[in-house]
Order: sequence, then C-alpha cells, then structure tokens
Amino acid sequence: MFGVNGRVLWVNLDDLSFDEEQIPENIYRKYLSGYGLGVYILNREMSGKEDPLGPKNILGIMSGIFNSHGVPLGGRLEIVAKSPATGTWGDANCGGKFGPELKNSGFDAIFLRGIAKEPVYLKIVDGKYSIESASEIWGKDAYQAEDYLRNIEPKGQALVIGVPGENKQLISSIMNDYGRAAGRSGLGAVMGSKRVKGILVRGTGRVEPFSRELLSQTNKEIQIQFNKNIELARPWQLFGTTSITESAHLNGDTPIRNWGGYGLRDFGEDNARKIRGEEIAKDKLRSYGCAQCTLACGGHVRRNTKYGPLEGHRLEYEGTGSFGGLNLNSDLDAMAMAFEICNREGLDIISTGAVIAFANECFEKGILKEEDIGFKIGFGDPDAMIKMVKLIASGEGIGAVLGMGTELASEKFGNFSANFAMHIHGQDLPMHDPKLMPSLATTYLADPTPGRHTAGGIGFDEGGTLTLPFEYEGSGTKIGRYDYDNKGKLQSLSSYGMQVMNATGMCQFSTVVWPNSYPYLQLFKAIMGWDVTAEELMSIGRRIQVSRYLFNYRAGVNPWNVIPPGRVVGNPPLEGGPTGGVRVDYQRLVKDYLEEVGIGKDGRPIENVLKDLGIEA
Repeated sequence: MFGVNGRVLWVNLDDLSFDEEQIPENIYRKYLSGYGLGVYILNREMSGKEDPLGPKNILGIMSGIFNSHGVPLGGRLEIVAKSPATGTWGDANCGGKFGPELKNSGFDAIFLRGIAKEPVYLKIVDGKYSIESASEIWGKDAYQAEDYLRNIEPKGQALVIGVPGENKQLISSIMNDYGRAAGRSGLGAVMGSKRVKGILVRGTGRVEPFSRELLSQTNKEIQIQFNKNIELARPWQLFGTTSITESAHLNGDTPIRNWGGYGLRDFGEDNARKIRGEEIAKDKLRSYGCAQCTLACGGHVRRNTKYGPLEGHRLEYEGTGSFGGLNLNSDLDAMAMAFEICNREGLDIISTGAVIAFANECFEKGILKEEDIGFKIGFGDPDAMIKMVKLIASGEGIGAVLGMGTELASEKFGNFSANFAMHIHGQDLPMHDPKLMPSLATTYLADPTPGRHTAGGIGFDEGGTLTLPFEYEGSGTKIGRYDYDNKGKLQSLSSYGMQVMNATGMCQFSTVVWPNSYPYLQLFKAIMGWDVTAEELMSIGRRIQVSRYLFNYRAGVNPWNVIPPGRVVGNPPLEGGPTGGVRVDYQRLVKDYLEEVGIGKDGRPIENVLKDLGIEA
C-alpha cells in the first residue's frame, strides 16, 4: 500500500502494553484517514455509553493522507474521543507540525485506552515506542512540558496538556508547537484523565507515494495556482484571521456582550478600530506557518503589556472575539495576555472567553457576588478578565467551576443563570452569529460535534456562493442569506466536503485560495494510486458524517432534540444593528438538512443509508 503506513499503535495504559494493528487498504478507501479512520475505529471499539473521563473512552491521535507528502496546507492533525463536554462524538483539528512527524515515525494513528497509575508520556521514535514517567513535568504548564520533551528529541514534535488538562477541566486543550491548540470538545480533559502528560514523536522515515513524479508535478501546479491567487492570500499573510476583527465586531458576526448586544451600539467603532488586524500586526516578529503551509496565516509576536511581557503566537479572530466584543473589552494588552495564558496553560480560548462573559452577566444580575470571586468583575473590565483567566488556568476558587464550561457552571450557580449560558449541548459557542449567517445554526445544532463553526456547512457562504474543496455539481451556487429554500442539500454537500478535508489533513483555509479547485483527484492518484471521482469523494464524506451520527445515536444523543439558547437565533430579536429584528428559522434548516443526510427522527441513520454506505451498525 502506498501513501500511508497502514498501521496504527494501540496503547493500553492500564498495564502499559502496546499492540500494532494493520489497517487494510479497503478501510482507507472507505474512510480515508484523519477522523474518518478515527470514527471507524471508535465505532468498532466503543458502545457509545462510555464515561468520557473513564478508562474505556479511547483517545485517538490521527495523521492525514496528505501529511508528510509536501501537499500545500495538507499538514493538519485530528484528535478524537467521546467528548466530556457534550457527551457526543468529539474531535479537535489542530495545526502545528505534529501530524506529519507522527506519520513519518511509522504510524498513521495512536489510540490510547485505559488509565495510567502514575503520570506518563508516550515516546515514539522511528517505529520504536515506550512509556516513560512524566512525574517531573506533571503540574507544569504546556510550554514547560513541551520544552522537556523536545529536549529529549530536539528534532521531534510533542503533544502536551497543561494543568487544566491534568485537572480534567472540560475547557482544556491539547497543545503542540507552543500555542497550536486542539481546543474544542474538551479533549485535554480526556488526555488528563488518562494521566498522559504528553506524546513525543520523531520520524526520520518518509512514506512512499504511488508516484513521486506525479506528486511533485501536482504540488508544483498547486503552488502556481497559489501564486496566481496571491491577492486572496495577502490579508491572511499580513493579519491572519484578525483581518476580519474590526468588521466582524460591527457587522453582526461577532457576538457582543455575551450575545445580548450588538457592536455598533454596545462596542462601538472606536473600540473595534483599537483591535483591528493592523494594530495587532504591530507586535509581529515573523510569520508562522504550520507543517506544509504556504499561506502562513500565523505569526510570532512580542509585546510588553501592562501585565508583563509576552512572546508567543499572534492573536486569532476567535480570541479577539471571545476576549473582545463578547466581554466588551478593547484593551489589546489584556486581550493579548489572555490569549497567551490560554496557550501556555492549555485552555480553549473560545470557551475561556465565553465562561468569563457568562460570569460577568451572572455578576451583573446578582447571581455571583464579590465574595464568591474575591474581587469585582464586569463587562469592560480588562484587569478583572486577566484575573479570571488565571483563576481558570489554576483551577482555584471559582475558576474550578468556570473551567468546566458554561453549561456545568450554570447548573452550579442556578438562579436562572442558564438563560445566559451560551452553549449548545455543552459546547461553548464560537464567535460567529447565526443571525448574520443563518445556516450556522444548522451546523451548531445538528452536526455530530455541536456548537462548532468549523464543522462544515454553508453559513460562511450565505450571501455568496457554495464553496467546496474540489469541483463538484453545485459548486458556485448562489446562496441567499435569509432564503430558506433548498438549503438542506447545499448544507449536506458542504458538510461532506468538510469530512474529506478533515480526513486527509487539509486546512480549511485552502478554500480561500483554491475555491472549488484543489486537485484532490490528482493527489489521491499520486499518493495512494487510486483513481477516484468527485462523486466517490462526496460519498466518502457522507459515510464519515453518517458514521459520526451513528456514534452519537449509540451515545443517546438525538440531533433533532438539540435546542439553542434564544439569543443565538433571535428569540427575542435584537433591537437594532445589522441583524436587528432577525429570527432564524432554525427548525426548518435543521429538518431539511437531517432529512437530506438521512437521519431518522430517533437520531439513528436510516437503514437504507447505512446499507448503501456500507456502514456496519
């Protein structure tokens, strides 16, 4: 078999034993790699009823087919498990450089089960593996843990958790490359529950493609197309995702004041200008790109803040939203430091900002008192925000409660605080508002990973045209923002395309420069030796998506029954601003989509869909 190793490593932490499993080519052909292979394995091995923080949950670290083959923007990593935050299928997509290094080490994936008796780390070097004591780094932050592991193998890559992961806080992340985060689904807590501090990999081998000549030619063609479309890439290179920060805070995209306000009134143009990409870019030392990246939308920065100096990764849009408009903060010192603390400690930046906004509203409504926290908090208070981030990171005082996310925190606080806990099925919501892009409601509510803006769908295409990773029937279809007709079909196509991207290791930003045009078919021929069609790829995408729904059905989760917070869908509608008066007909959107995919009213994929896709149920 070409293109992949064809084997995965099983680690049983209960008795510190290993097993290698050979994966046949027909499984790669059906599920590709990444979380496609992940959902195949977890459905095979798990009933769905497992305690997410118990020994029977499986944590999978998945490389992609395009990893290690020099495919531009093809270096992403996927981590999978049952989510302790939502009780659903959980996955987290991550940049950095770990994915190709794992693949070059001799394995396409690692699966961890059981719980170690003492803190450990896993070491893999060119196909040889061992479990080592992590007693020296247990209790250390993510940067310190990565330093320790990379001193052992200076040319290796390391996945690590910080203290929030050790404490099994549900908003903890798994980190690599000093700030690249697998942030969502609470998978840092899963790794911490297994007492695994880190995973160190080093690989000097290369996986042989089917045709090096065709691969080299295809990669060159991709680069030529990138150069032709360089103006599309330029804002991302200069400012990263913060290129949209100013406009998003004013046009209705960024949720304001814990989803209760709107930017033009509650945040204001002056504050939006203070946190625009051009201001953030002033701290940049150099550009940063993940493995195999030509876009380089990241940046390394240095800033002397009033809270102390920092040097790390540049702010990203989700951080500017969660620490900005959501909390009515326009202080770049506070925003940059909050982002840096999250990266250093291993916290999801979206959830951290979300729980602080929730706490601010609880304080405003009198549900939380100063004596509950130790100091006064409130919207627009940057100093209090930094104190809160530190409490969450350490797990001290109220930080231990907020570190579990808004859903569990609202259960703890009571007193109607659930009315302003902005989560969907336990996942704190990202910084994009369905009142501006209604089909985001479909993705937030009905995807197997709820509350995720990166899970696939047409929300970001509304007001424009359908954008897929490769050319397919329907590409370029105009999508009216508030036109609710025929969106189920388009939403399904977009979600299937996303599954293919995540199952190959492709970055979602590839569609910015190569909309509907990335040469997946040529790459599969060059790397795997497969002759595939766009129709076959869409079928694979559907198989992966339906398999994720099957996992959730076994876990007792029915997407038909997931209800959003009223504020998120305009119930009641905002009084003004770009989305003033908008109510999202989310029930119609979800219905049309789930029927199109083939999900029965009980949440189980319907029988003929399972049969047609060859999914064993």
